[in-house]
Amino acid sequence: MVGSTIYKFENELSAIVATLETLGYDVISSYAGTVKVNPHLSNLDNCIKAVGECDLFLGIIRPFYGTGNIGEKNITFEEMKEAVRLNKPYWFMAHRDVTFCRQLQRKLVTPIDFNFKKKDDNKYFFDARTLEIYDFAIKSYEKDVANRTGNWVQEFYRLDEILKYIITQFEDTDRIEQIIKEGGNNDIE
Repeated sequence: MVGSTIYKFENELSAIVATLETLGYDVISSYAGTVKVNPHLSNLDNCIKAVGECDLFLGIIRPFYGTGNIGEKNITFEEMKEAVRLNKPYWFMAHRDVTFCRQLQRKLVTPIDFNFKKKDDNKYFFDARTLEIYDFAIKSYEKDVANRTGNWVQEFYRLDEILKYIITQFEDTDRIEQIIKEGGNNDIE
């Protein structure tokens, strides 16, 4: 499953889904229309159910918190938390702007509000809540840095960087099958 981060990322999602399909995967993606929708469930519940049905999860953290916000919950973030909770094998990627703002925020003496909005628009072009998603993905809450596992988050800026990472991770299907058999442990060589 590819996480449901969509806004201003449609071309990249098309390429990600196509690449994974070329590698032989059946991809679950809300953008691609391959989430099995129960009309009696909310969008959030349908996406969470899809995480339960997938074998692997690819989460993408971008500067946008998304349009899939239901109250205080964000669909993309809830999908990521569900994949981790279910011990699904998961891979996370983060846009360079997210990693840059996190490093900048950590180095500042006086924290600043990173919720930047466009001049004549009420929409964020960077939403600080994405830093919470990034901290979750790298497991910053675990203090024993040396023994953390499952906290690799690949930084990207361009589509070619995304696709290179995806091909590197997923082209060896025997390795992926072994990871699935091991029950979600991303630490297998």
